[in-house]
Amino acid sequence: MPPKRPRGRPGRWWRPGQSAAPSGPAEAPADPLLAAGQRLRLRREERGLSLRDLALQTRISAAVLEALERGWRDRLPEATYLRTMVPLIERHLELPPGSLETALPSSEQHRRFQGQKREPLLRRFTPGSIDVFTTWQGTLLYGLLTLGLIYAVNLQQQQLAARGLLALRPISPLPAADQAKPPRPDQALLQLYPELRPLELAARGQGVGQLRRAKPSQIPAAGVLELQLSQPSQLTLESASGVRTNLRNSSGSISLPLSGSFRLSLNPPPSAGDLVSWNGSPLQPVKGQPGQFSSPADAARP
Repeated sequence: MPPKRPRGRPGRWWRPGQSAAPSGPAEAPADPLLAAGQRLRLRREERGLSLRDLALQTRISAAVLEALERGWRDRLPEATYLRTMVPLIERHLELPPGSLETALPSSEQHRRFQGQKREPLLRRFTPGSIDVFTTWQGTLLYGLLTLGLIYAVNLQQQQLAARGLLALRPISPLPAADQAKPPRPDQALLQLYPELRPLELAARGQGVGQLRRAKPSQIPAAGVLELQLSQPSQLTLESASGVRTNLRNSSGSISLPLSGSFRLSLNPPPSAGDLVSWNGSPLQPVKGQPGQFSSPADAARP
């Protein structure tokens, strides 16, 4: 028996004028960004430059150069900045003008890319997703923060001025004649009572009244301690005003202004030709301790 022929219309399997379909997949068109990146990489390698060298010479970050060479569109900067970088790279590598312009996104691609970037921000608005300089939310937030800081600084200045801690007018320097004058009594009073500042309180006489109301025992005694030593001695001095002195093999005359109680130790004890005086009056040693001296107020205590 002759073999059976397949059923069906011949046109279903083959039609005149119809060529066979290609077996492999169709090649995708070349990406212009990849082509520009390949051209950039070849030119850079011809000149023996690395990405770091090219970045240092053009002042463009190595990350941007690598994104250009590899075609990483999502890692490229904004089109505005990219348009200034591409001519700089072309001039530095001596490429034909406009050979790398294919790396620049078209206006339609740029709008689509910007829409994809801003769509999540419009869909879900959070303070962490604000772009300060490219969105109206960031501009509004920046303006509110600036106004708040200005108001806070103004309020602080008003409070300082109300407390008398802020000079609203410039203070002129003292004349040379006034600077050469000795310190006034009110300055010494402020050293004893720092809480009298500002100086206007002392000028009103409040410091004098407080000094008069204070008990004599509360007022620290001030004077001059004078020593005349004819032989080398070890001198140790401690004062309530913070004076600390420790001298070895000292001799001659010494004058020290002190305030408050003090204790003086001399080793060896002063001889007959030595002198220890307080405000011009001889100072007697502590009983039973010939080389120990104290302030008259401490010596008068039982």
